[in-house]
Amino acid sequence: MAQLLQNFYLFIPYLFVALLMLAAAIGVWLIAQLKKNSSYQNFSIGDRLFMKRNASRLRKVQIH
Repeated sequence: MAQLLQNFYLFIPYLFVALLMLAAAIGVWLIAQLKKNSSYQNFSIGDRLFMKRNASRLRKVQIH
């Protein structure tokens, strides 16, 4: 029984580091999902290309 507990205590640091790395990876993934521009998700690819093409024209209109 004592040998089993000693072996268990040897693996705890590795398990803890693995859990920390997993949590960090999930955090990075969540941040990447939140950084995605959610306003563009409602538009089709054609609509997005149209808006991108006309963005400079719209900026000129707003300036003048």
